[in-house]
Amino acid sequence: MYGFNRETVARLGRLAAAGVLGFWALVTAVPSQAALSGSAFPEVQSGQDVRPEPSSISANQVALSQFNTGQRNEAVRLWQSQADSGDAAAQFTLGVLYNRGDGGVARDLMQAVHWYRKAAEQGHAIAQYNLGVLYATGTGVARDQDAAIQWWRMAALQGHAEAQFNLGLFYAEGNGVRPDPAEAVKWWGMAANQGLAEAQFNLGLMYMKGEGIDENQDEAVRLWRLSASQGFTQAIALLKVLSLD
Repeated sequence: MYGFNRETVARLGRLAAAGVLGFWALVTAVPSQAALSGSAFPEVQSGQDVRPEPSSISANQVALSQFNTGQRNEAVRLWQSQADSGDAAAQFTLGVLYNRGDGGVARDLMQAVHWYRKAAEQGHAIAQYNLGVLYATGTGVARDQDAAIQWWRMAALQGHAEAQFNLGLFYAEGNGVRPDPAEAVKWWGMAANQGLAEAQFNLGLMYMKGEGIDENQDEAVRLWRLSASQGFTQAIALLKVLSLD
């Protein structure tokens, strides 16, 4: 039992308000779609001399292999064909290409939104997350917090940790919704259980301050240590200030 007294907690809060301890404030950086969209292009294994017959693997796998071996025009044509046929994975990939301006495709954010939406409407969780980011930031589409929340909620309910984190942030700060610390705790708890360091840090703050959940200093420290073990700078710094590093 750590037993930090209320004056210690209040003092840290005052220092944070004065800008002295930035790490005592909630982490508010919304992860960008670029942080996840790279997962659309995992590298093919090196030394793969024999390519499987197309009949034994999906068209998306063929396109991915082509993309990673320099046949980018062929890959894009195949993804386009698959996307036009309603394949959600191909639609998501086209969204990424247009979002980035990659694979010989000119950057076109309206096309990125179009293809992300096509995939998102079929339940593609990362497309739902990316579409939420575009709405939240007004990128390629009019800024719309309600739409961002709607798409993030869909992704979050499928277990997407960054979407869960963003929902928690919006509920904590009252962005597009009525402020609700308990709802923020719920979503950050889901993301923290999946190992998201930012969520572990924020959830620890909620436990330490008793916001949206009963105060529990032991749980706060446990969460900060989990976050710090992943190299999260703010958690490391906070533990150091509290002489718990």
